[in-house]
Amino acid sequence: MTRRPVTGVAAVVLAALCVLAAGCGSDVEPPGGSESATASSQRATTTTAAPATTTTADPIAACIAALPVRQRVGQLVGIAIDGGALASEAQRAADLGVGTVLVQRPASNGLAEGIAAVKATSTIPPLVAVDEEGGEVQHLRALLGSIPSERSMATGQDGNAAAAIVGPHFQAVADLGFDVVFAPVVDVALPGGGGPLGDRTFSDDPATVTAYGQVYVDAMQAADLLPVLKHFPGHGSGEANSHDGPVGTPPIESLRTRDLLPFGALAADPPVGVMVGHLNVPGLSGTTPASISPAAYELLRDDLGFDGLAFSDSLSMGAIAGTIPPESAAVQAIAAGADVALFVTIANPAGAIDALEAAVTNGSLPEARMDESVARVLAQKGLDPCSL
Repeated sequence: MTRRPVTGVAAVVLAALCVLAAGCGSDVEPPGGSESATASSQRATTTTAAPATTTTADPIAACIAALPVRQRVGQLVGIAIDGGALASEAQRAADLGVGTVLVQRPASNGLAEGIAAVKATSTIPPLVAVDEEGGEVQHLRALLGSIPSERSMATGQDGNAAAAIVGPHFQAVADLGFDVVFAPVVDVALPGGGGPLGDRTFSDDPATVTAYGQVYVDAMQAADLLPVLKHFPGHGSGEANSHDGPVGTPPIESLRTRDLLPFGALAADPPVGVMVGHLNVPGLSGTTPASISPAAYELLRDDLGFDGLAFSDSLSMGAIAGTIPPESAAVQAIAAGADVALFVTIANPAGAIDALEAAVTNGSLPEARMDESVARVLAQKGLDPCSL
């Protein structure tokens, strides 16, 4: 699948949405003030005028707005599918209209054909993702062989040796038909290497994390895969594991000096995605998990200048699912600024899509917010909304 960088298309769409919504910049006075404007008007009446032109919104934005709301919100939902039953899962994903699928428990045979079927069955092919960090989080181990954990890679291999390992591995991942890898983990471990994520982190040194994270990003990009940095704004300093329940972190000013550094460096190397974690950050999201906090996405977009795909961490994890129903979690994540509301386990994904559709209809999820994310998702897929 040929991809376009997200930034250009998304920027055009955002500008067009701005024009549609508010006529941005319409009250700006021309250089020289009113006298210059008057003189310009007089010249226009005494010289041969060029044919009149009408300023219109960008057609890409118009084409996105013309898609059914149900189809648009479906693109903003990601679900896990059974990699051992992709023939039936392909139809389920198509019936739901989800924009992203995460393959789990992949079969040893026929995986590439199954992934192709998943894409071919849907009207808008979903992005097909996999968790493939290395070490204990490696779903393709049985098919492609194991690679070291990130900690083992950073302590046992220099950059060139690491690249020699992960380069061929991620090319093999791409050859199976995957589009997205939820890796690398660029969280910075606690001093001494501790913390809730253990050997899933490269190091307790931000520079080392950035250097090895770049090796993984380069390898995935070379294979035409989208790397997804996780878990923004920094799970490495968290007090617990978000699979189990709420996770507090040090204040945001502390995270800025360590945890945010790899994200800031690597998110500036598109195409790349970012996964936002369920982290309660004092001074940023407070007691609200970052994954559903507008402040966290503003930090990512405005401070870091990131315009790629932002995924929530799985909204079925304990830090969210323990207190928030999945339907509400999906709406809160997208309204906050996520492009994809991700669920690893969800009994009724159609219910989450229903909730998003209802939120757009009743205005609690602004249509412009929805379309901003739809633009990014379709751009990552290399699709022209006007051809759908």
